[in-house]
Amino acid sequence: MLPSTSEDPELLVGGWKEVSLVDVLEKASFTLWLALCNLKCPWCSNTNLAKGITARAVKVSEIVETVKGAKPFIDVFHVTGGEPTLQLKPLELLFRRVSEETGLPLSLDTNGTMPEALEELVPLLYHVAIDVKAPLGDSALYAKATGISEQLARRLVVRVRKSVEVAAEAPFLELRTTLVPDLVSCEDAVKAAAELEWVVEKGGRVVYVVQQFIPYEGVRGDYAKRKATPSEEVKACAERIYSRLRYKEVYYRTLEEGAKPVRPHPAFHGSGRPI
Repeated sequence: MLPSTSEDPELLVGGWKEVSLVDVLEKASFTLWLALCNLKCPWCSNTNLAKGITARAVKVSEIVETVKGAKPFIDVFHVTGGEPTLQLKPLELLFRRVSEETGLPLSLDTNGTMPEALEELVPLLYHVAIDVKAPLGDSALYAKATGISEQLARRLVVRVRKSVEVAAEAPFLELRTTLVPDLVSCEDAVKAAAELEWVVEKGGRVVYVVQQFIPYEGVRGDYAKRKATPSEEVKACAERIYSRLRYKEVYYRTLEEGAKPVRPHPAFHGSGRPI
Protein backbone atom coordinates (compact mmCIF):
# COMPACT_ATOMS: atom_id res chain seq x y z
CA MET A 1 0.00 0.00 0.00
CA LEU A 2 1.36 3.43 -0.92
CA PRO A 3 2.07 5.95 1.87
CA SER A 4 -0.61 8.55 2.50
CA THR A 5 -0.25 12.09 1.20
CA SER A 6 0.42 15.11 3.44
CA GLU A 7 2.53 18.25 3.49
CA ASP A 8 5.50 15.96 4.14
CA PRO A 9 4.44 12.72 2.46
CA GLU A 10 6.28 9.43 2.54
CA LEU A 11 7.75 7.43 -0.31
CA LEU A 12 8.29 3.68 -0.36
CA VAL A 13 12.06 3.54 -0.64
CA GLY A 14 14.42 0.65 -1.24
CA GLY A 15 17.50 2.67 -0.38
CA TRP A 16 19.89 5.25 -1.75
CA LYS A 17 23.53 5.77 -2.62
CA GLU A 18 24.86 9.19 -1.80
CA VAL A 19 27.53 9.15 -4.51
CA SER A 20 27.08 6.94 -7.58
CA LEU A 21 29.27 7.07 -10.68
CA VAL A 22 27.25 4.60 -12.78
CA ASP A 23 23.63 5.77 -12.94
CA VAL A 24 23.82 9.01 -14.98
CA LEU A 25 26.21 9.25 -17.90
CA GLU A 26 29.28 11.37 -17.15
CA LYS A 27 27.89 12.54 -13.81
CA ALA A 28 28.18 11.75 -10.12
CA SER A 29 24.66 11.30 -8.77
CA PHE A 30 22.78 10.86 -5.55
CA THR A 31 20.71 7.82 -6.56
CA LEU A 32 17.41 6.98 -4.86
CA TRP A 33 15.68 3.62 -5.44
CA LEU A 34 11.89 3.66 -5.10
CA ALA A 35 9.89 0.48 -4.54
CA LEU A 36 7.11 -1.13 -6.60
CA CYS A 37 6.86 -1.82 -10.33
CA ASN A 38 4.08 -2.49 -12.82
CA LEU A 39 6.20 -4.90 -14.88
CA LYS A 40 7.49 -8.37 -14.00
CA CYS A 41 10.71 -8.66 -16.00
CA PRO A 42 12.00 -12.22 -15.41
CA TRP A 43 15.60 -10.92 -15.48
CA CYS A 44 15.02 -8.00 -13.07
CA SER A 45 17.98 -7.26 -10.79
CA ASN A 46 15.74 -5.67 -8.13
CA THR A 47 12.96 -8.24 -7.77
CA ASN A 48 12.35 -7.73 -4.05
CA LEU A 49 12.34 -3.96 -4.52
CA ALA A 50 9.91 -4.23 -7.43
CA LYS A 51 7.56 -6.29 -5.27
CA GLY A 52 7.87 -3.91 -2.34
CA ILE A 53 9.41 -6.60 -0.11
CA THR A 54 12.55 -4.62 0.67
CA ALA A 55 11.08 -1.17 1.23
CA ARG A 56 10.43 1.30 3.99
CA ALA A 57 8.38 4.48 4.17
CA VAL A 58 10.60 7.58 4.27
CA LYS A 59 9.43 11.17 4.51
CA VAL A 60 10.31 13.53 1.69
CA SER A 61 12.00 15.88 4.16
CA GLU A 62 14.40 13.15 5.32
CA ILE A 63 15.48 12.44 1.74
CA VAL A 64 15.94 16.15 0.99
CA GLU A 65 18.14 16.65 4.06
CA THR A 66 20.28 13.66 3.07
CA VAL A 67 20.68 15.02 -0.46
CA LYS A 68 21.77 18.38 0.99
CA GLY A 69 24.53 16.61 2.88
CA ALA A 70 25.78 14.93 -0.28
CA LYS A 71 25.54 18.02 -2.51
CA PRO A 72 29.27 18.93 -2.42
CA PHE A 73 30.10 15.54 -3.96
CA ILE A 74 27.43 15.14 -6.65
CA ASP A 75 26.27 16.69 -9.91
CA VAL A 76 22.73 15.30 -10.21
CA PHE A 77 19.85 13.96 -8.11
CA HIS A 78 18.68 10.70 -9.74
CA VAL A 79 15.60 8.57 -8.99
CA THR A 80 15.17 5.00 -10.22
CA GLY A 81 13.29 1.88 -9.13
CA GLY A 82 11.24 -0.17 -9.35
CA GLU A 83 9.07 2.22 -11.32
CA PRO A 84 9.26 5.64 -9.64
CA THR A 85 6.27 7.16 -11.44
CA LEU A 86 3.91 4.86 -9.54
CA GLN A 87 4.47 7.24 -6.61
CA LEU A 88 3.91 10.35 -8.70
CA LYS A 89 2.63 12.95 -6.23
CA PRO A 90 5.23 12.51 -3.49
CA LEU A 91 7.90 12.04 -6.17
CA GLU A 92 6.96 15.34 -7.80
CA LEU A 93 7.12 17.08 -4.42
CA LEU A 94 10.52 15.51 -3.76
CA PHE A 95 11.87 16.72 -7.10
CA ARG A 96 10.56 20.23 -6.49
CA ARG A 97 12.05 20.43 -3.02
CA VAL A 98 15.44 19.06 -4.09
CA SER A 99 15.54 21.56 -6.95
CA GLU A 100 14.49 24.52 -4.80
CA GLU A 101 16.65 23.68 -1.79
CA THR A 102 19.82 22.41 -3.50
CA GLY A 103 19.74 23.69 -7.08
CA LEU A 104 20.79 20.26 -8.32
CA PRO A 105 19.69 19.07 -11.78
CA LEU A 106 17.12 16.28 -11.63
CA SER A 107 17.18 12.87 -13.30
CA LEU A 108 14.66 10.02 -13.64
CA ASP A 109 14.92 6.41 -14.82
CA THR A 110 11.57 4.93 -15.93
CA ASN A 111 10.12 2.06 -17.95
CA GLY A 112 8.04 4.59 -19.87
CA THR A 113 4.67 2.99 -19.25
CA MET A 114 3.28 6.07 -17.46
CA PRO A 115 3.35 8.93 -20.01
CA GLU A 116 0.86 10.99 -18.01
CA ALA A 117 3.30 11.03 -15.11
CA LEU A 118 6.13 12.09 -17.40
CA GLU A 119 4.03 14.99 -18.66
CA GLU A 120 3.98 16.24 -15.06
CA LEU A 121 7.66 15.57 -14.34
CA VAL A 122 9.58 16.33 -17.54
CA PRO A 123 9.37 20.14 -17.11
CA LEU A 124 11.36 19.66 -13.90
CA LEU A 125 13.98 17.28 -15.28
CA TYR A 126 17.42 17.65 -16.80
CA HIS A 127 17.77 13.96 -17.73
CA VAL A 128 15.29 11.17 -18.46
CA ALA A 129 16.35 7.56 -19.03
CA ILE A 130 13.76 5.21 -20.54
CA ASP A 131 14.33 1.47 -20.45
CA VAL A 132 13.24 0.13 -23.83
CA LYS A 133 12.85 -3.50 -22.83
CA ALA A 134 12.37 -4.82 -26.39
CA PRO A 135 11.37 -3.51 -29.82
CA LEU A 136 8.07 -1.68 -29.39
CA GLY A 137 6.90 -3.10 -32.70
CA ASP A 138 7.14 -6.65 -31.30
CA SER A 139 4.53 -6.90 -28.57
CA ALA A 140 5.09 -10.65 -28.20
CA LEU A 141 8.76 -10.17 -27.34
CA TYR A 142 7.96 -7.14 -25.17
CA ALA A 143 5.54 -9.35 -23.23
CA LYS A 144 8.21 -12.03 -22.67
CA ALA A 145 10.84 -9.48 -21.70
CA THR A 146 8.55 -7.82 -19.14
CA GLY A 147 6.67 -10.86 -17.80
CA ILE A 148 3.22 -9.63 -18.81
CA SER A 149 0.49 -10.82 -21.18
CA GLU A 150 0.76 -10.00 -24.86
CA GLN A 151 -2.63 -8.28 -24.64
CA LEU A 152 -1.28 -5.90 -22.00
CA ALA A 153 1.99 -5.50 -23.89
CA ARG A 154 0.12 -4.28 -26.97
CA ARG A 155 -1.30 -1.44 -24.87
CA LEU A 156 1.91 -0.62 -23.06
CA VAL A 157 4.15 -0.28 -26.12
CA VAL A 158 1.86 2.52 -27.30
CA ARG A 159 2.33 4.22 -23.95
CA VAL A 160 6.11 3.81 -24.08
CA ARG A 161 6.19 5.47 -27.51
CA LYS A 162 4.21 8.36 -26.04
CA SER A 163 6.63 8.58 -23.13
CA VAL A 164 9.59 8.86 -25.50
CA GLU A 165 7.81 11.71 -27.26
CA VAL A 166 7.17 13.47 -23.94
CA ALA A 167 10.65 12.84 -22.57
CA ALA A 168 12.23 14.25 -25.74
CA GLU A 169 11.31 17.68 -24.33
CA ALA A 170 13.94 17.21 -21.59
CA PRO A 171 17.43 18.56 -22.30
CA PHE A 172 18.91 15.05 -22.17
CA LEU A 173 17.09 11.83 -23.15
CA GLU A 174 18.75 8.46 -22.70
CA LEU A 175 17.22 5.33 -24.24
CA ARG A 176 18.46 2.02 -22.84
CA THR A 177 18.17 -1.58 -24.02
CA THR A 178 19.66 -4.50 -22.11
CA LEU A 179 20.93 -7.55 -23.99
CA VAL A 180 19.46 -10.51 -22.10
CA PRO A 181 20.74 -14.01 -23.02
CA ASP A 182 18.16 -16.04 -24.98
CA LEU A 183 15.62 -13.23 -24.68
CA VAL A 184 16.71 -9.83 -26.02
CA SER A 185 19.39 -10.07 -28.73
CA CYS A 186 21.52 -7.47 -30.44
CA GLU A 187 19.19 -7.71 -33.44
CA ASP A 188 16.33 -6.83 -31.11
CA ALA A 189 18.26 -3.86 -29.71
CA VAL A 190 18.97 -2.58 -33.22
CA LYS A 191 15.26 -2.87 -34.07
CA ALA A 192 14.30 -1.04 -30.88
CA ALA A 193 16.75 1.75 -31.64
CA ALA A 194 15.61 1.99 -35.27
CA GLU A 195 11.96 2.31 -34.25
CA LEU A 196 12.78 5.30 -32.06
CA GLU A 197 15.34 6.93 -34.36
CA TRP A 198 12.87 9.76 -35.10
CA VAL A 199 13.54 11.20 -31.64
CA VAL A 200 17.01 12.33 -32.80
CA GLU A 201 15.30 15.13 -34.75
CA LYS A 202 13.63 16.56 -31.66
CA GLY A 203 16.53 18.85 -30.91
CA GLY A 204 17.77 17.84 -27.47
CA ARG A 205 20.62 15.53 -26.58
CA VAL A 206 19.67 11.90 -27.30
CA VAL A 207 21.89 8.97 -26.36
CA TYR A 208 21.21 5.28 -27.00
CA VAL A 209 22.79 2.89 -24.49
CA VAL A 210 23.24 -0.86 -24.95
CA GLN A 211 23.52 -2.56 -21.58
CA GLN A 212 24.92 -5.82 -20.30
CA PHE A 213 22.69 -8.26 -18.43
CA ILE A 214 24.38 -9.12 -15.15
CA PRO A 215 23.01 -11.84 -12.82
CA TYR A 216 23.16 -9.70 -9.71
CA GLU A 217 22.12 -11.07 -6.32
CA GLY A 218 18.64 -9.60 -6.76
CA VAL A 219 17.89 -11.64 -9.89
CA ARG A 220 15.53 -14.53 -9.21
CA GLY A 221 14.56 -17.76 -10.95
CA ASP A 222 16.18 -19.07 -14.12
CA TYR A 223 18.00 -15.85 -14.93
CA ALA A 224 19.90 -15.98 -11.65
CA LYS A 225 21.76 -18.97 -13.14
CA ARG A 226 22.59 -17.26 -16.44
CA LYS A 227 25.97 -15.82 -17.25
CA ALA A 228 26.40 -12.12 -17.93
CA THR A 229 26.15 -11.02 -21.53
CA PRO A 230 29.73 -11.02 -22.89
CA SER A 231 31.06 -7.47 -22.73
CA GLU A 232 32.46 -7.67 -26.25
CA GLU A 233 28.97 -8.54 -27.53
CA VAL A 234 27.52 -5.47 -25.84
CA LYS A 235 30.21 -3.21 -27.29
CA ALA A 236 29.81 -4.69 -30.78
CA CYS A 237 26.06 -4.14 -30.64
CA ALA A 238 26.50 -0.49 -29.66
CA GLU A 239 28.93 -0.04 -32.54
CA ARG A 240 26.37 -1.58 -34.89
CA ILE A 241 23.68 0.87 -33.82
CA TYR A 242 26.09 3.79 -34.13
CA SER A 243 27.17 2.84 -37.64
CA ARG A 244 23.71 2.03 -39.00
CA LEU A 245 21.43 4.62 -37.43
CA ARG A 246 21.36 8.38 -36.97
CA TYR A 247 22.13 8.54 -33.27
CA LYS A 248 24.96 10.98 -32.72
CA GLU A 249 25.86 9.34 -29.41
CA VAL A 250 25.75 5.64 -28.58
CA TYR A 251 27.19 4.15 -25.40
CA TYR A 252 27.65 0.65 -24.05
CA ARG A 253 27.47 -0.13 -20.33
CA THR A 254 29.23 -3.19 -18.90
CA LEU A 255 30.57 -4.30 -15.54
CA GLU A 256 34.06 -4.57 -17.03
CA GLU A 257 34.29 -1.08 -18.55
CA GLY A 258 31.47 0.96 -17.07
CA ALA A 259 29.70 3.29 -19.52
CA LYS A 260 31.77 4.03 -22.61
CA PRO A 261 30.91 5.94 -25.78
CA VAL A 262 31.31 4.38 -29.19
CA ARG A 263 34.09 6.23 -30.98
CA PRO A 264 34.06 6.84 -34.75
CA HIS A 265 36.20 4.40 -36.72
CA PRO A 266 38.87 6.07 -38.90
CA ALA A 267 36.89 4.94 -41.96
CA PHE A 268 33.89 6.93 -40.72
CA HIS A 269 33.21 10.62 -40.55
CA GLY A 270 31.95 12.42 -37.45
CA SER A 271 28.32 11.31 -37.78
CA GLY A 272 29.26 7.64 -37.66
CA ARG A 273 28.34 6.95 -41.28
CA PRO A 274 30.73 5.41 -43.79
CA ILE A 275 32.53 8.03 -45.88
